[in-house]
Amino acid sequence: MRNLKVTTAILLMLLSVGSLCAQEPTFQEFLQQFPKATLPYSFDTAALKDQIETGVPVKVKRLDWSYYQFLPELERSAQFSSKPVHPEPVAVFETDDFYAVLYNIARGLTRGTKTYSISIFEKNGAYVGTHFIAGVDNQHLTTATIDEQLTARIEGFNISWERPSRYDEAPSPKISDLEPSNIEVLELTVPGNPDPVEWTSTAKPARWMEQEMSADMAKMK
Repeated sequence: MRNLKVTTAILLMLLSVGSLCAQEPTFQEFLQQFPKATLPYSFDTAALKDQIETGVPVKVKRLDWSYYQFLPELERSAQFSSKPVHPEPVAVFETDDFYAVLYNIARGLTRGTKTYSISIFEKNGAYVGTHFIAGVDNQHLTTATIDEQLTARIEGFNISWERPSRYDEAPSPKISDLEPSNIEVLELTVPGNPDPVEWTSTAKPARWMEQEMSADMAKMK
């Protein structure tokens, strides 16, 4: 009788473990959470500007917590902020060698702000790295274009706001100017900086530099 109870307990434990394993999402299931998109891909500066001006909340699909395991930077960034993270899937791209998923971090409840990151994976699901590439808050707007080789050309702007008139009954804040600050070119297929930053480096990948040198030489002929 005792042996029967032990055997039953072991069977129940194995069934429980098997059930947990069966519920573990796969990498392909993770990719399916993102709408498919093609490269090149560009962020709409006007849309980001309108988002921070209006601050109108938009109901979006949030990534289920069970898929957070595929985005290790979420756990790392949580160590530096007490605000909850609600990743919003934006797009998935596929090249010959990589998958790339684009998402809005959506940290906290601040309306209008956006923080877009892109995470790169090898075709077998091995994690490569994450970069912050675009976003907007009350002071800065960052936009980007991603090409077919997963290289991003990023442009940063400083935001200037109009001063509301005292005669406005319900003044709505408006951006008066977007002042270009700097430009960065990033190879996304190498480990990078996943945190929002003010771009200061202007180093360009060798491929882009060769193209520019060839163009300059052609002009000199």
